[in-house]
Amino acid sequence: MTSIEERPAGTADTLPERVRTAIRAAAVSQRELAHRIGMDPTALSKALRGNRRLRDEEVAAIAKACGVSTAYLVEGAGPAPVLPPEAGRDRAQPVTGQERREQILEAATVLIARRGYHNVRVSDIARYCGTSTATVHYHFPSKEATLHAALEYYAQRFRTRLEEEFGRATSARDKVRRLIEVQLPLDAADIDEWSVWVQFWNQAMLEPGLRSAQRRIYAGWYRVVVDVLHECRSEGLAPEADVEALADRFTAMVDGLAIQILAGSTHMRPDRMRSLLLHAFEPHLDLTDRPSPPAA
Repeated sequence: MTSIEERPAGTADTLPERVRTAIRAAAVSQRELAHRIGMDPTALSKALRGNRRLRDEEVAAIAKACGVSTAYLVEGAGPAPVLPPEAGRDRAQPVTGQERREQILEAATVLIARRGYHNVRVSDIARYCGTSTATVHYHFPSKEATLHAALEYYAQRFRTRLEEEFGRATSARDKVRRLIEVQLPLDAADIDEWSVWVQFWNQAMLEPGLRSAQRRIYAGWYRVVVDVLHECRSEGLAPEADVEALADRFTAMVDGLAIQILAGSTHMRPDRMRSLLLHAFEPHLDLTDRPSPPAA
């Protein structure tokens, strides 16, 4: 096992602070966390004051108990844990039923995206919103319903972004390039969107009842790709191409490359993902903007 002093420079100073953030986000006390991970509370307290080094297995246990990644704790990499507003939501603040539902949905989407579906409790969502678990259940009768709502939320977010991009496009070819750009996990919001989508995919594998929603939303995305490629053909681009085969290739590449980035399973990065997707339609459609050869 490596110790903190053997990790990259700078991580030792910030690890205790990130552990404290994770503890606050998980809404547990230091003593309760120590009990959960089988660590002496005094030893944890010393570590958070910087008087003791956390071992790798302790960091891993803290990450699991708090619903964050070890990469976040050690390096500050990836999405940060979700903290409720500093003073919490004001329970006395009058809100309409629709406003309360939107608050709950906002909390559920971000919590599921960053902590993981199975690590989010209804009480976590209620605490973030400053409301009761009964109110959460009123708007979303089950945790599965919150996952449905989170996917629908991000699907609508994606559609809105795509409509805005297509509205600025100058050609069908330009639309394809913009279609690639909106798929890249470039910032925290993009990563949250992809996280919820992948988690819904995973749950649909295990729970057949989720598959109809997954198929419906994915079919809408696939149809966008097919329609844009048909628009390219109508403009004289890729006249001989099998549009559906190209769409199958492209969507599979998008999904696989994004998962590699989210999981950190390879050295894939958004710029590399963009480059590969720009070549996804070759030899039928060139998106690389290569300069024209000099005149003879």
